[in-house]
Amino acid sequence: MIASVVRVPWHTTHGGYDRLLDYLPEVRRITPPRHPSARWAFTAAHRVLGPRCPLPFYPAEHFATDLRVLASRRPAHVLYGDEQFWFSGHRTGPTAVTYHQPPDQLAQLLPIKAWRHLAPRAEQVIVLDPHQQAFFCDLLPPERVHLVPHGIDTAAFSPADAPSRLGRPLVLTVGWWLRDFHTLDAVHDLLYRRHGQGIELTVVTRQTASRPWHPAARILEGISEQELIALYRRAAFLLLPLTGASANNALLEAFACGTPAVVTDIGGIRHYVGERPAAVLVPPGDAAATADAADKLLAESGTAEHTVRRAAARARAESFAWPRVADDVRAVYRLLGEA
Repeated sequence: MIASVVRVPWHTTHGGYDRLLDYLPEVRRITPPRHPSARWAFTAAHRVLGPRCPLPFYPAEHFATDLRVLASRRPAHVLYGDEQFWFSGHRTGPTAVTYHQPPDQLAQLLPIKAWRHLAPRAEQVIVLDPHQQAFFCDLLPPERVHLVPHGIDTAAFSPADAPSRLGRPLVLTVGWWLRDFHTLDAVHDLLYRRHGQGIELTVVTRQTASRPWHPAARILEGISEQELIALYRRAAFLLLPLTGASANNALLEAFACGTPAVVTDIGGIRHYVGERPAAVLVPPGDAAATADAADKLLAESGTAEHTVRRAAARARAESFAWPRVADDVRAVYRLLGEA
């Protein structure tokens, strides 16, 4: 069994979907070439062939991995089908493909006619939430579409030995993709008006200079994984306004650190949150409801209710621990003829 790997640059060392392969040691990783001459050759080929791929994000590294998977006849798993499964769709070996984006984003990647041509080229499709499952079941027989959730490293992301009771309550936001920053700004403003300097507003994101932020918010970029984990552990809760979602790394990371969340009820989020009290779900784009939910969790800081929420968050993350997810992925591999 082989699997294509392209490391997402903004994921931390123990974050991201490719960590799945740490728990599938029998799988050989297919990566972009490292030798300078091979990289030059693939870059040159990408200039010629890359434009034939209609995927909007298909850089030379993904193209090179795609071709290397195409050349093999062994059963293969394409980990990021949204960005890596095009030329490899013509391979002769059996293929499983995982897709990550929510249906509205998938519909923007390719027109439905192209999806009807591409999706059946994978013998098995792995999806991360029920909405994606419905999307692909319109393109493939349902028995070829498998809901296997995103996992989380519950050893690297773990609660502090004792909750921090020092300093102001920390309201933490993490990430950039499909984040509703317009709503976040409004929530920050409402919370600042209500609490002033009594709370700490922090955002960990990419491209911090690309937009204005609320003046009361501290904006961080490029921090280490250990610094991020320390923030998760210290946070009163994760504040996560979203415009869409399938799985969400930040949500799983926070849960694994025992941190509850105020998160938009959109896409696959409900599938990962499960029953309360690990998170409070709020309507999309509703800043007032989001701020009220934040106030509710702030009021619980240091109470038994907050302890229950933290325990529930950790328990929810443990249900998505990578060893469990890897076993479910092996079941899909068996359908390809290789366990």
